[in-house]
Amino acid sequence: MSESALVFGDYTVDVLVTRPPWYENCYIVTHQPSRAMALIDPGDDGERILRFLESAEADGRKLQAIWLTHGHPDHIGAVREIQETYPVPCYAHAEEKPVIENAGRLAAALTGSGLKVPKSLVYLDDPSQLTLGGLPVQAHLTPGHTPGGLCFAFPGFVFTGDTLFNHGVGRTDLPGGDGNHLVASITALLSALSEEMVVFSGHGPSWTVGEARGWWRMMVG
Repeated sequence: MSESALVFGDYTVDVLVTRPPWYENCYIVTHQPSRAMALIDPGDDGERILRFLESAEADGRKLQAIWLTHGHPDHIGAVREIQETYPVPCYAHAEEKPVIENAGRLAAALTGSGLKVPKSLVYLDDPSQLTLGGLPVQAHLTPGHTPGGLCFAFPGFVFTGDTLFNHGVGRTDLPGGDGNHLVASITALLSALSEEMVVFSGHGPSWTVGEARGWWRMMVG
């Protein structure tokens, strides 16, 4: 049901690309030994994501939580719909609260229609509290695209949201964006990760940390 499913040791990553106009990458990461799932950035296509989750649960997997890399409408648009069926908590960084609270107005400005803000939101001051299947998740705070952007790193792969794309970076002209912070965040993130790790972005194809480092050096000098 997903566009792709990749295996990284004990973890599986499924990718669902949402419909126009966003074409946003929604991810489901599963810790196979525990069969626990985390849903990352369900931005649209709630019915389709629900069908995937229903199939996954029939296969013995269980949704544990929803994680947000950031709070723009193209990354949170389906959260509320999913929570009506799966009443799991939705986690975001505490600095992202004003972005999420303003997401409905931003969606209306960009598309002409609003959205329902997620419920059961848990705002984290310390994202190292996140776990999947009882194991800690390495969460990196990466402000710049938004004040409370998060990247989620696992053995062999990382979810970067709209902080870093394949040969691109997130825009900084929306409320809360800061270009200088984004440059610093990307530099620190790439320095902290292994070069063979696969980078899964909020939009577009994946690439590796090694590829991203080479491109980033050319960009920033």
